[in-house]
Amino acid sequence: MSMALRPVQLGLLCAAALATACGGGPKLSNLRCREAQCQSPESPFVLRLQVDFEDASATMGTGALELRLAGKTQNAVALKDVFAAQGLDPKAVSGTLQIDQNLYLDQVTQGEELKTSFIAHDGEGSESNEPSLTFNLTVSGSP
Repeated sequence: MSMALRPVQLGLLCAAALATACGGGPKLSNLRCREAQCQSPESPFVLRLQVDFEDASATMGTGALELRLAGKTQNAVALKDVFAAQGLDPKAVSGTLQIDQNLYLDQVTQGEELKTSFIAHDGEGSESNEPSLTFNLTVSGSP
């Protein structure tokens, strides 16, 4: 059995949602697949994503990133580890994060839409906006 997740095009609505952020905290934008095939070749339940960030407080490198599915946090990662692994200055005010997101699903339904999103928290506790991507689930293969 194989599973394919294809990004759903949301047009201007998506662009407007990504451009809006909350208050003066960190801002995330341009959540996207890192490669043409968003899924990891090793597992169809891992998405290879990247997102741009801006944080005027320069404390994002000591914060956390919530990895969300359908509006619920599935996992949170310490950004100090992500920044170190990707060679980013911990006091960077902008950059791009590369994140592999595991999808934890109890069940899957053919044609189901899955919305994945991120929320960042900087070192001062300020919360970012929540950019998202929506995928259409396609299950194929022999029983």
